[in-house]
Amino acid sequence: MSIKNIVKFKGKKNRIALISGSGELPKLIIRELTMNGIEPIVFSPIGIKVNIPGSIDNILFDLFDFEGLVYELKKRFIRYLVFAGKITRKNIIDENLSTIKNFSSVMNYNINLSETDDILLRNIGIFFENQGFSILSLHEIIPDFFLKEGSITKRKPTKQDQYDIKKAIEFHKVMSKADIGQSLIVSNGLCIAIETLPGTDAMIEFVLNFKNTDKKNKNISEGILFKSLKVNQDPRFDFPVVGEKTLKNIRNAKINGLALFENRLILLNKEKLIKLADELDLFIFVVK
Repeated sequence: MSIKNIVKFKGKKNRIALISGSGELPKLIIRELTMNGIEPIVFSPIGIKVNIPGSIDNILFDLFDFEGLVYELKKRFIRYLVFAGKITRKNIIDENLSTIKNFSSVMNYNINLSETDDILLRNIGIFFENQGFSILSLHEIIPDFFLKEGSITKRKPTKQDQYDIKKAIEFHKVMSKADIGQSLIVSNGLCIAIETLPGTDAMIEFVLNFKNTDKKNKNISEGILFKSLKVNQDPRFDFPVVGEKTLKNIRNAKINGLALFENRLILLNKEKLIKLADELDLFIFVVK
């Protein structure tokens, strides 16, 4: 279903809720929805700061009380759910399974915090669908934010960059099967870093430190960052994004550019970021 079709079903009993984490993406989704005449209600976990307009209702909920969240959603006649923003395992790492309320009910859907991200999020999706909600993907809400095949910057990948991108795709498939992360860095055909729990920017910082401290590699300027939705990952959850900070970090780490799969990553404020990439002399290359 596209956002145009959702507009047709506007009404008190067909409302949209944005289950929001931190970051810029929720704000952009709200902007797109309101431009189409839809005012969503935001539900955000207690303790996580969200970046949303003050005019939008923000309902706080307990991250460990799914049934309580379902009750609040249904009380407000919510039909559609959108998941966006960052809610990392750092937010829940100090908790244990006994913290989850309605434990028996939730465990019937295999919602287990020790599972990998993809399995955990899929099972959360199944839980909400079984409560009667429809979960929308970002493709349905913000289709213009996605990138098509080819180079979208002034700088183009060199032959070495293209080889590194090809190798990165191979490594990314392996990472996807292991459900480790969404991004990695390849230089001269070798994977020199992968994204783990600390995230993409921490991975880039590791590469920067590696280049600065290893005398043999101090002058290395080669390398590409590949970031994309994992193979077979549910696109309704944990969609990868790149913002201004990440592009600047890529440049600081002397990485040549960013590569991604078509329609599998979002550039926040796309036109602005393409301009920034040109200013930083980085390439952004989209693989089909």
